[in-house]
Amino acid sequence: MQANAVKPPGPGSGTAKIGVSDSSRKRVLFVDDEAAILDGLKAVLRPQRREWDMVFALGGPAGLSEIERSAFDVVVTDMRMPVIDGAGLLTRVKELQPRAVRLVLSGQTDQQTALKTVFTAHQFLAKPCDTEKLRSVVKRCCDLNELLAGDELRSLAGDVSVLPAAPTTYLAISKALADPNCAIGDVARIVECEPALCAKVLQVANSAFFGLPRAVSSVSQAATYLGTLALRDLALAMETMASLQEPKSTLAAASHKAFQVNALAVGLLGRRWFGSERRKADEAFVAGMLRDMGHLVLESSASAARPSADCHAALSAYLLGLWGIPHPVIEAVAFHEHPEQIEHEGLEVVDVVNLADAVVSGLAPSPFQAPPALDLTRLAKLGVDAAKVDALRSDATQLLAEARKMLMA
Repeated sequence: MQANAVKPPGPGSGTAKIGVSDSSRKRVLFVDDEAAILDGLKAVLRPQRREWDMVFALGGPAGLSEIERSAFDVVVTDMRMPVIDGAGLLTRVKELQPRAVRLVLSGQTDQQTALKTVFTAHQFLAKPCDTEKLRSVVKRCCDLNELLAGDELRSLAGDVSVLPAAPTTYLAISKALADPNCAIGDVARIVECEPALCAKVLQVANSAFFGLPRAVSSVSQAATYLGTLALRDLALAMETMASLQEPKSTLAAASHKAFQVNALAVGLLGRRWFGSERRKADEAFVAGMLRDMGHLVLESSASAARPSADCHAALSAYLLGLWGIPHPVIEAVAFHEHPEQIEHEGLEVVDVVNLADAVVSGLAPSPFQAPPALDLTRLAKLGVDAAKVDALRSDATQLLAEARKMLMA
């Protein structure tokens, strides 16, 4: 028997989870109901056969059979297929193999399709897809799997559909959209107050459906691309999904509010640091907002052997990477507590997020951990002296008040 072979589930084991292979070669399953498409994929991906163990399944039922038979690192499927469509197939992948990365490769590029895949797919790629783009995305997904060493963490990441979020956020969005004078900027400001919804909006906007020339890290820009109708649908979908799940988090309301205030203030402070450097300002805001969302995933875990909170940064970065968030944001999130682990000479987004985290958390601590210590010697070498740190603390005090006001609105 091959090292990556997994015994098929027996009768009555339809929900038994299948583990990812320990083999050094990554296993990738491609599913499409058109033989010509699969033949084309086999041809263009032939050079990858030394790195990937590739399986090609004709149609949803064949794909499901493969999923029930053995484990995969990545599953790539078409969306519109008879009998079992892409959404249905990925739902089963999510149940049986929660650690597998789920990708949609589809010619359907309507907005409804993009929204339909939000809770089942990690990324959406549009046909025709450039060969190098497809190869790069699959390889990146495989590489991201290496960020998480423990099986439990991979399961947590793969099993995430809706991160904990305050219901008042959805009510605020609904109220805003009901106002005929509501502008997209008004809704974007509401989204920016909630890390969970912030992440989902960025995930959808960065999907291939929009065909943007570059990845989007600005929530305001993402909201503009989505439009008010799509934002409303996304908010309703998240609310419905949350209501169908049993509450798993033991985080008290006051602690959840403290988490929101801390996350928003760190994002605002990072944005202010870069000022007119729009792209870096957006990246610092998003990284600051979402750097600790791994804590929410861990908090919601029902496992008695819940992983250590020390892995929260890697888990946060892993999820953002799967969702197609820009690399500078992923890097800043992954190393926001240890920016010295990245070789660089000048001050970068990761350093600013680390600095903002320490300053804000010293004034309004996160409910999950103590404020990180600042390496003043290292910061001085990057051009940030004690006077700048003191000025940042003054800014943080002001932005904390603004964050609390935004969250109370």
